[in-house]
This record gives sequence, C-alpha cells and structure tokens, in this order.
Amino acid sequence: MLARAETKARILKAARSVFSRKGYRQTTVADILAEAKVARGTFYRYFPNKRQVFFELSNELLRGIYEASSAMMTQEGGATAGTMHDGFAQCYRIFIDNRGLLLTFLRDGVTADAGLYALWDGFDRRMTALFAEVLAQGVEAGEFRPVDTELVSRAMLMLFLQVPYRDIMMGGRVDIDVDALASEMVGFVLEGLGAHGRYLTG
Repeated sequence: MLARAETKARILKAARSVFSRKGYRQTTVADILAEAKVARGTFYRYFPNKRQVFFELSNELLRGIYEASSAMMTQEGGATAGTMHDGFAQCYRIFIDNRGLLLTFLRDGVTADAGLYALWDGFDRRMTALFAEVLAQGVEAGEFRPVDTELVSRAMLMLFLQVPYRDIMMGGRVDIDVDALASEMVGFVLEGLGAHGRYLTG
C-alpha cells in the first residue's frame, strides 16, 4: 500500500513540475512519464488522463489556500489582527511555493474545460463566504465598523488574490517578506486608508 501511495505521489510531483514549466495545454502524458520515470501503464493505474492529474493538483492547492485562510477565524468565532495576519502570511507562502502551478491554472487551466472552471468558481464562492463571515463576526464583536459584508467580502477577495498574482506569480519575486505583506493587508482591512477619526462624507 505504501508503495502505491509513493508511486502516485511521484507522478503528482512530476506532473506539478511539468505543468508549472510548460502550462496545461502544452503538457502531455508523455512529458509526465518522462519526468516521473514511470511506465505508461503505471500512470494509467492512477489517472485516466492528464486532466485528472491537473484537477487533483489544483484541487489540493485551492483547498490548502482556503484552509490557511480559515485560520483567520478564532476558535470562538471572529477574527483578530493576529489571526488575520497569520492567515494572510500562510496563504502568501502557499502562493510563493506554488507560483508555477497557480499561474498555469489561472492562465489556461480554468479555460480548459467546465470542470476546472467549476473548481475555481467553488473556491471563489467559499472564499467570499469565509471573508463575509470574518467581517460579520468582526462587526458583531465591535472590531469592525458596520459594513455590507457581501460587498466588502468580494472586494477583500479581489485584493487578496491581486496582490500575490502581480507581485508573487507574475513578478516571480523570491525576496518577498510575507510577514510585512500580511501586516499591510491586515492594516488595510482593519484601518483602511483614512486618518484616524476622519471619514469621507457625501
């Protein structure tokens, strides 16, 4: 049983490397076989095609980002500056460690077939709901001002994804201070951009 698990893990690791380098559309099963150094029959014992390998890798990655984001919630419910910082920082480390696969998924994976797009859509909905819950609990606890949680949660998700997409994945930077980046994000969420005590009025 262990040998089977190790073989599957070997195929997944090889596929991650090839997809990250070549993209989803350009990668073939033969490429994965060469990288993993396994026979074609061995590959098909675990996966029916390259799409299933990519789906499994992408699903695991998106689940990891969601679970890391869930760390923003305390066990009692709600969020604190500390839990939000830790959640953001953990997510940004995941982005850094998986930049190639994420770029492949976002660039051509989600347009490859309906199932891969549905995977992203489900992730988007779960993340938006999570941010809405963080906001609602924060408002209830008096940590946040009253807000339209549905609207602001969507804005939070866009900001959350845009920062790593531009700076980490597209920029390919390796010197990113994830703790500083997380602190900026927390400050933006908790304090906004206005000076203390000053608010815009229409």
